[in-house]
Amino acid sequence: MRTPDQIADLVDTVLSLPLHRDLGIALTVPGDPTSGLTLEVGEATRNPGGVLHGGLVPLLVDVTCFLRLLPELPADRHAVTVSSTASLLAAVPAGGVVTTTARVDRLGRTQAFLSGELRCGDRLVATGQVVKAVVPA
Repeated sequence: MRTPDQIADLVDTVLSLPLHRDLGIALTVPGDPTSGLTLEVGEATRNPGGVLHGGLVPLLVDVTCFLRLLPELPADRHAVTVSSTASLLAAVPAGGVVTTTARVDRLGRTQAFLSGELRCGDRLVATGQVVKAVVPA
């Protein structure tokens, strides 16, 4: 398994990607990639209707699932998305804060199956599933 420092470095790399950084994606609990992500619906993340842009849902599910998987992957392995689905269940208005969580449904030698969800407060607003190929790092 990866050391906590190796995991922290990978998390920093993911969250500092320009798209993620510019959208304002952050860990829900600093230092804990399994805690999920937080995103405030602002100018850069809303659609013309003034609510969370639906195209961000698959992105948030994918990133949350990857970060959730990191501590469980062997140090010599990486994971890449091979398929994903997302369903937007309810609109999130401007100023709303979305929190995401994910779980590892199954981690095999060559594939990982994960599920994620987005909430605004106590309200479930989106769900998704991700399949990742487990590949050499």
